[in-house]
Parts: sequence; structure tokens; C-alpha cells
Amino acid sequence: MLDEKDLKMIDEIFAHRLNVVMESAITPKLNLLAEGQQTLLETLAPKSRVEELEEEVDFLKSIVKLHSQQIAELKKAQ
Repeated sequence: MLDEKDLKMIDEIFAHRLNVVMESAITPKLNLLAEGQQTLLETLAPKSRVEELEEEVDFLKSIVKLHSQQIAELKKAQ
């Protein structure tokens, strides 16, 4: 049967192996995820800019609609 010294040694070995796995497999993947997230944050337009563009697109749509109506009226008048 295992005594306390054996259990402590097993615990230390397990902890060491767990640290090795974390350092070699998990930590690099987390770092890559963090780098990818940072890249996304740097390339995304700020929310205020998106809202400005949405307003501008809505305005342009209304102008296109108005011009389409005016063109249709001019064609009828011919």
C-alpha cells in the first residue's frame, strides 16, 4: 500500500506533468487566441463609425428612392 511519502511523490509528478502540458500545449494556444482577438479589435471599425455609415446609407437610400420617383415621373411626361 502507498504511504504518504509515495502519495506526495505521485502528486508532485502529476503536478509537474500538468505544468508541462499547460506550458507546451495550452498556453501557446491561448496566446494565439489572444493575438487573434487583438488583431480583430485593431481591424474592426469603431461602433460610432458604423453608426455614422448606417445613417449615411439610409440617407443615400432615400435619395435614390426620390430620384427613381422623379425619373419615373419624367418618363410619364414624355
